[in-house]
Order: sequence, then structure tokens, then C-alpha cells
Amino acid sequence: MRGDYLQRLRAELEEKERVREELILKSRELRLNSSKAIANIHAGRFEKSGEFLKKAEELLDDVLSYRDRYLELFYLAHDAVQEFVEAYAFRHIVERLELPEDLPVDIPQSVLPGLADCVGEMRRYALTLMVRGEEFERVERIIQLMEEVYFTLIEFDFHDKLTGNLRPKLDMARNAIERTKSDYLTARVSRAVE
Repeated sequence: MRGDYLQRLRAELEEKERVREELILKSRELRLNSSKAIANIHAGRFEKSGEFLKKAEELLDDVLSYRDRYLELFYLAHDAVQEFVEAYAFRHIVERLELPEDLPVDIPQSVLPGLADCVGEMRRYALTLMVRGEEFERVERIIQLMEEVYFTLIEFDFHDKLTGNLRPKLDMARNAIERTKSDYLTARVSRAVE
């Protein structure tokens, strides 16, 4: 075996290692901005949430560019893209009380589990409304949307590798929906007794 053959392999691996490190850093930043967008929605700071989501969208474009060039490494970004989907959908739901028609990304392994995780954020939001003892109609609508997400996602009955390990997330979503309904009924009864 000639040295130039192995040198070519080495150069290819060095390039992939460099790209891998880049993608990890950019994915971390995407995840962080998406998480901050969600946290600020819960805190009622919609303007700040919008700033973080805008930054996340810019990072998303950059991260997605790796998909075409380095598909075999893109799995490193799935969790970060999933967090973005969760933040994007959650903000849309809180602002408009409806599910988004589409999302800025179309990767099943990120979109499907991201939407399933959004059900948990919707539960937290509904609980906050219930603690305030107000907006019961809004809580009812959030519960309807939680169920709509769940019933839409259970139609994706494919292997877990294709759906980003969706099934366990759907089990958690179903549990969150049932607990939210129970909490809602308790809050309504408590409010009626007062």
C-alpha cells in the first residue's frame, strides 16, 4: 500500500473530525437558544422569547447546511433540531391557540419527537394558567391541542430509527394529557366551590 493512498484516507477523516466538532458546537448553540425561547414563553416574556427563537432559526439554517454536505454526521444535530421544533411549535400554539400548518424543517427524526415533547410544554403552560385560576377556556383549548398532536403522531407507526424514537415520547405525552385533564377537572371543581 502506497503512502498517498493512506494519506488521502487520513485527510478525509481529519476533515470529518473538524466538521463533527463544528456541528456539535453549532447544535449546542441551537439547542440552547431554543430552550431559552421556551423558558421565556413560560415566563411570559414573549419579546425575549422571540429574540431567542429568531437566533435559533438563523442557527438552524446553518446547521441544516451540514445535512447536504455531511449526511453521515448529521445525526449529531437531531436533538438540537428537535428542541427547535418544540420551541417553534410551542410559541405558535401559545400565540395563536392552533397548531402550526408546517415547520421550517422536515426531518422526521427531529420533527416527530419535537412535537411529542411539545405536549409536555403545553402541560406546563396549562398548569400555570390553572394556578392563576383564570382562562379556563384557554386551558380547555390547550388540552384539545395536546390531544390533536397526540392523535396525529400515533399515525406515524414506523420503526423507531425512522421516527427518532417516537413511541416512548408518545407514552409520556399520553400520560401528560391524562394528568392535565385530571388537574383541570380538579381546578374547575375547586373554583366552583369557592
